[in-house]
Amino acid sequence: MSDRLWDILLSPALWLGLLLALAYGALCTLWRGGGWRQLPRDLAAACVGFGLGQLAGSLLGINLLRVGQVHVLWGTLGAGLALFLGRRYAKK
Repeated sequence: MSDRLWDILLSPALWLGLLLALAYGALCTLWRGGGWRQLPRDLAAACVGFGLGQLAGSLLGINLLRVGQVHVLWGTLGAGLALFLGRRYAKK
């Protein structure tokens, strides 16, 4: 593996963002229900949403509630929106 790939894989920002996204997904499943069938969908939706929120925060350059390189506010908003939309439009 190249050094650049190792830098990305070992990045604390990546792991913090992933940890927060997985926590949001798991908490949404506990709060809204759905059991084991809904858990993977919520985890995936939260990760994608957090990533898009992180991207939006980086592109907009608004550094409100930022921890290191992680835009916690924007990531949380993205994860929340993705979880809402995922729950609203998921097939029952």
